[in-house]
Amino acid sequence: MVAAFTWGDFLFISLCLIASYFLLQFIQKLLENFKLFGRFQNRVRRTLHSISLIYELLVLLVLGGVFLLINPPFHGGILAVLLIGGFTHLRNYISGRIIQFDTSMTRGARLQTAGKQGIISSLDRLGLKLRMNKGLHFINYSQLMEEGYTLQSGEEVGGFYELKINAPFVEDRKDYSLALMDLLQTAPYIDGTYKPEIIVQNEHPNQMTARLLVKEENHLKDLLQLIEEWGYSCKIAKK
Repeated sequence: MVAAFTWGDFLFISLCLIASYFLLQFIQKLLENFKLFGRFQNRVRRTLHSISLIYELLVLLVLGGVFLLINPPFHGGILAVLLIGGFTHLRNYISGRIIQFDTSMTRGARLQTAGKQGIISSLDRLGLKLRMNKGLHFINYSQLMEEGYTLQSGEEVGGFYELKINAPFVEDRKDYSLALMDLLQTAPYIDGTYKPEIIVQNEHPNQMTARLLVKEENHLKDLLQLIEEWGYSCKIAKK
């Protein structure tokens, strides 16, 4: 009996799907740093975010199907063992895909669940890290769906801030955002668990929006003063 697929087919399909995945991630990263679609920017970002959530799951299903059809009896047994052994991880992964369709579920949002409250530091594939007063706390997605949760995005979110920053215009400076990011990484007041995000206005490359997390509330004033000492003008856009 001739196999429906060969290992060569599996390798070729894998390379195509993985390359497409990284291209999608690159475009998403590009849109985080540059405003390319004007007033449609947020809509495009939300659409690409939803596509990436579905695409990653689709890649796993396609590769799993091709792997199965190379040698159905033997590979079917392998997949069955992997599914049974990794059922908990698989459930957390799928729950995470569902939860992240909520566009309010982003880094920097305040989340409250089952007596725990803090700021989302990162959204991983099997769970999220919640920054609480006592440190980072990991919560898997299945637990989050079972216990329920409340999001407070865009309101008072502890030490999470969005700043409007203007750099002094310099003709030969090609990348204002890169220069600012280098400086922010040296600032002692920024919480390293959340990498600062910088969005540049295309028509005014020296005008930027920075989203960052400070270690303590009382560090904000010191951070603003430090940014101004670097030669930038800075004000709080929202908290």
